[in-house]
This record gives sequence, C-alpha cells and structure tokens, in this order.
Amino acid sequence: MADYKIQEAGKPLRSGYFDRDAFRQKSRSILVLKTAVAGLYFHVDNNSDEGRNLLEELTPGTELHLFRDTENEHDQWAISVYTTDDRELGYVTRFKNETIARLMDYGKVFHAYVDEPPEPPKNATEARRTRAPTENYKLPFSIYMDDN
Repeated sequence: MADYKIQEAGKPLRSGYFDRDAFRQKSRSILVLKTAVAGLYFHVDNNSDEGRNLLEELTPGTELHLFRDTENEHDQWAISVYTTDDRELGYVTRFKNETIARLMDYGKVFHAYVDEPPEPPKNATEARRTRAPTENYKLPFSIYMDDN
C-alpha cells in the first residue's frame, strides 16, 4: 500500500522535498571548439625530463587555462594555453581563435580540458603527409563557455 504524506497545518504539502536552490537555474557549459594546442613542441621541450613529465601529466580530462594574449605581435586574437600550475603549452590555433578571443574580451568565461594524451612527435615529412598544416598539432583539447 502506498505511503501518503498528510499536509500539516501551516506547512505546504511539498515542504522539505526540494532544496532552496531547486528552481534556480544551474550554470552549464557549452562546447565551443575542439582543436589542438598550436606550438606545443616549441613551448615544451620533449627532450628534457621536465618536458616529458609535463606531457605525461596531460591526460584526458586535465584542465587547461586560457588567457588572452593582447600583446602578441603575430596574432591580434592570440589565446595562450597554460596548465593549472602556470606552465605555457602554446596557443589556440590562429585560424580558430578570433570568435573566442572576442567573447573573452567581452567578459565571457571559458574552460578547456585535454581530450587525448599528446602524440609523440613525428618527423616533419610524415607529419605533413598525415594532416593539414593548420591541424598539425599534438594535443587535442576542448573549449567550453559558461552559459551565464
């Protein structure tokens, strides 16, 4: 037999069933871009122990920080990619960064996460054959925007 709640005097029937924040809209993130870190092996020396250790730490789900680099003389829309302990990995590719950079300039908040572990470096000839030059980067990651 079903167990029914009896409404007590002075208390609404649903009292206690919901948190106070139950009807407040929860923040969520929107996937904006899946790309890869440009310049990874320029900024990270994979021949050193420190560089190899850093690359091993970049497992799927690792959080990355994005910063607008307004002082970059080569790209006015540059977005730097850093680890959570402030080690520079590279940039969001210049062919895909303008929209995100403009939104960052207007105060939107972005989060990034590693999708796959970094690939070991290939020789330059093999790399050119397997991917377009703009996508020849070794650390795939996703960028999400807070929907607030």
